[in-house]
Amino acid sequence: MRASPVAAVSPDADFQWKLLEEDTRTTQASVFAVGTSRNHQTHISTYLNFCNYFGIVPMPANPHNLACYAQFLSRSLRSSDSIAHYLSSVKLFHHLNGFTTFSLDHFEIAHTMKGLKKRLQHRPRQHGRVDIPLLVDLAGCFNPQVPRDAAIWAAIVFSFFTFFRRSNVVLDSKTQFDPKKHLKRRDILVSPAGLLIYVTWTKTLQSRERVLSVPLLPIPGSPICPVAAYTHMCDLIPTEPDQPAFVVPTRGRKLRPLTTSMLEKAFARAAASIGIPAGSLTLHDLRRGGYTLAFQAGVPRELRQLHGDWRSDADHVYLSTTVADRLRVPAALRDYVLRHSIA
Repeated sequence: MRASPVAAVSPDADFQWKLLEEDTRTTQASVFAVGTSRNHQTHISTYLNFCNYFGIVPMPANPHNLACYAQFLSRSLRSSDSIAHYLSSVKLFHHLNGFTTFSLDHFEIAHTMKGLKKRLQHRPRQHGRVDIPLLVDLAGCFNPQVPRDAAIWAAIVFSFFTFFRRSNVVLDSKTQFDPKKHLKRRDILVSPAGLLIYVTWTKTLQSRERVLSVPLLPIPGSPICPVAAYTHMCDLIPTEPDQPAFVVPTRGRKLRPLTTSMLEKAFARAAASIGIPAGSLTLHDLRRGGYTLAFQAGVPRELRQLHGDWRSDADHVYLSTTVADRLRVPAALRDYVLRHSIA
């Protein structure tokens, strides 16, 4: 709200003020990524429906009502972490509507959340392990001479070796290509030394404040070489530099972007054909698998984080270790003791 003016405001100034307010709301809305905004909208809608059903005033919410809301959510959500995300959106909803001092730091809310965490005891899905033998088996599921297969296989090994998120490799929809965000052919430099990928937008790089440079080297003679897969795809499916990096031909010989749905379905079919149970693997497990391979190869954590564009400690949960990996610690302790033991 504007302060009461000393003098009458001209119609033009009033119009300009409304336009300024609209621009401000647009700027504020751009803070969150599209997917995050959709989640907030879902959470807030759920909260408003809850309030409407029980005749509760949505704002300002009191701690007891929010504790009951958390209990209500536990009837359909299996994880206390998911419930915490819904409550966080309620907090954001209050702040956006002028209740800037609203907080979730209250004993009744915290006490309820601790109880829900203990009662639900949710164990996250155990992610599948994508390793070199599995990738080699998957390679046999795609015909390199079929353009569609070549594009899908290139996207799979590309995702594995770059640690890229799905959103950096394929589009959610064939009509949602944004040259300022999505990877284009011109963003991938091909040379005899390998590939150099320039990325200006990721989940943690929303404002184009820096450029992420990710190199890939050839793996001579390997069926899972990402450089060979990508260059073969480019030879088989040439396109303009400003078009999406991964495209597939249609029946009319036109090119369309490779989408998430297409890649997910092809990946699931290939996994099923080599005996992997349905639902055991997702595209995100390619990122996990590449990160785990780098760990096994002895790559320092700082370089693993930089390669995959992690800006927090979240990369820890991407490790999928084997017994052999875990044996490295006691083996190192044993060897040290043997070297320094007094005969």
